Amino acid sequence: MISPEKAIEIVKDYLDRNKINYIRVSEKVMTQKREIPYGAMEGKELTIHTVGYYFEGYYEDDSIYITVNAEDGTLLYGISSSGYLDLT
Repeated sequence: MISPEKAIEIVKDYLDRNKINYIRVSEKVMTQKREIPYGAMEGKELTIHTVGYYFEGYYEDDSIYITVNAEDGTLLYGISSSGYLDLT
């Protein structure tokens, strides 16, 4: 199982690799066991870490949350106010 700190590193690496501009990545990580609602692992119950990052929006900072498989560090999906996001 990966640590919450490692999940933050994985998310930062993903953002940098994909040249996604962000203001900051949250240092708080939510860890839970839940059924995955979207993506390739949909329907499976996994332990996950959820990490938020913030970017500059028109009126205020907006947030997106990225879910990481806590067992192996695989990026599962992102979620924003617009819905689910595929992570590539």
